Amino acid sequence: MAAGDTYIVSDLHLGSAYFRHESFLRFLRELPEGVRLVLNGDTIDDPADPLPPEHEQVLHRLVEESSRRPVVFIYGNHDEGFGLDEPGGIEFVHRLTVDGRLLVVHGDKLDGVMPRHPWFIAAFRRFHRLRVRLGLEDVHVAHYAKSWRFLYRVLNEHVAHHALDTARAQGLPAITCGHTHAPMELEHDGRRYLNTGAWTEEPHHYVAVSGGRIELRVYPNGA
Repeated sequence: MAAGDTYIVSDLHLGSAYFRHESFLRFLRELPEGVRLVLNGDTIDDPADPLPPEHEQVLHRLVEESSRRPVVFIYGNHDEGFGLDEPGGIEFVHRLTVDGRLLVVHGDKLDGVMPRHPWFIAAFRRFHRLRVRLGLEDVHVAHYAKSWRFLYRVLNEHVAHHALDTARAQGLPAITCGHTHAPMELEHDGRRYLNTGAWTEEPHHYVAVSGGRIELRVYPNGA
């Protein structure tokens, strides 16, 4: 990797019990020198809640990284309103274009499904919490939602198609999002959509922009 390359991750959800902080710290330690790091939304699970010490360590590490490399924090729906008293060199934005070829947005503004059904989302979350209290598998609610395959596919396809329409409208050949916690890649009419999934379940994914290529990769330590 060379200076000027960009690595993009999303949906860390610092503060969530499901954030794989040890894997992400390894990822940071292994970042090539000079590579730009982009945090594509939902870096924080809930800005109103204090972070556990191990997640606070990750946040401090991100500030430290910003003194050695460019670090860009893109807002997602979970971290709206989040800020740092001492942000170091972290750049806070709502979207980013990389090399004039790749649009980076979290994806919540492309989601017309969940905002239209808040009552269903709230009921689904309550049902998930109940099943966990009853002793069933304790996973992130988005991970559990994947067992409802039809509904989850509707959401993924909806966001993907809106993302591709957005890339087309801006004349860009590729777009990457998070938000759905579903790593995937598809191409339509010569344009690519890449989703980096989440760091609340394995395997972990990231997008690398390097040497003129845009690739969705699996982080080996998250496999």
